[in-house]
Amino acid sequence: MLNQFSGKRCVCCALISGVLLLCGCGQGDIVSMDSTVTHVEEESRVERNETDGMQSDEITEAEEPIAEPIEIPVNDHAEEVCYVSEDEIDPSRAIHRCVERGEQVLLAYNEPDLYIMSVGEEKHRPADIDNQDAMKVCNVAVDTYGRIHLLMAGSDYGEWYIWQLDEECRVNKIINISEYFETKQIPLWFLIDKDGYYYFQWPRDRSSIILDSEGKMKHKLTPQSLEVSWIYEAAVGKDGGIYIAFCKEDDKIKIGRLDVENGSIDEENVSEPLPENETFSLMTAGTDTNLLLFSPYSGVWACDMEKGILENRVEISDMDYRKNTEYWPLTFLADGRLLLLGRSADEASGFVMKYIPAGR
Repeated sequence: MLNQFSGKRCVCCALISGVLLLCGCGQGDIVSMDSTVTHVEEESRVERNETDGMQSDEITEAEEPIAEPIEIPVNDHAEEVCYVSEDEIDPSRAIHRCVERGEQVLLAYNEPDLYIMSVGEEKHRPADIDNQDAMKVCNVAVDTYGRIHLLMAGSDYGEWYIWQLDEECRVNKIINISEYFETKQIPLWFLIDKDGYYYFQWPRDRSSIILDSEGKMKHKLTPQSLEVSWIYEAAVGKDGGIYIAFCKEDDKIKIGRLDVENGSIDEENVSEPLPENETFSLMTAGTDTNLLLFSPYSGVWACDMEKGILENRVEISDMDYRKNTEYWPLTFLADGRLLLLGRSADEASGFVMKYIPAGR
């Protein structure tokens, strides 16, 4: 229930980070630094090297971008759907690991498969990816061409890969990125910008890395190197750039675009400060604005530096929450609606998916 979100911003952030670490990372998130980079691409399958278990092969043909996703009209219809988890997977584990792809919602649970839920449906289904080694699907991202990218980890979390899927959810490209993972935690954010740069950011100290489209290290970043005190959220905007919500020593949250070439914040693309004591638990691309954000205190915000927009678009009091129900943000949809996951204090009633119009 939303009135459960109270108290100081720092307490809220600490609790959110703690929950995400406990429910999102599993018990075996120990990273080995023994692996070397391997780049693999095939049309529909991956051959496995029997000697060392690494997935490797030659690139057989050039990759062709698929057509951009069809524009989805803005939806101003609020609805609530009772959610059924037939395989007993807890959907709250997909927080910060949920993205939209047109009329589909993709959910990563740290399981050996990706899950897909159609917008408005009451249950999900497995994507049935070819994962013979039972690697873990740790996170999911969708690029501007609509292609799905998965962050995969070996069963002992000693090997890490990016898998790119085709339209049929078949693996057609694999990049081994094991040598760049120097922490025991699964990244909280896994993003890909319009130029194919990958962004990973970890939950504990908010350190991050940027890799190019071939999986080569571009930058290692920390709050100190970015000259900020903390990073609250990260997302790819409607324009395809990577944005972070951050604060400096004055504790005022701003939103800025990352300069991925220089590994810094583009000072010409930084918003005005948001109200004091504000915080956010979700940020994604918008419809009519570059970014949409969700605050558990004040509701939905719209941000677009180019258009001069920074507004509390949907107030928390207008979201019509159920009584005795706690809500978590999953994602903003292509139709502009905020998708919230709710669970009643009465566990027998299960989960609900709440769709709140926020786009224009």
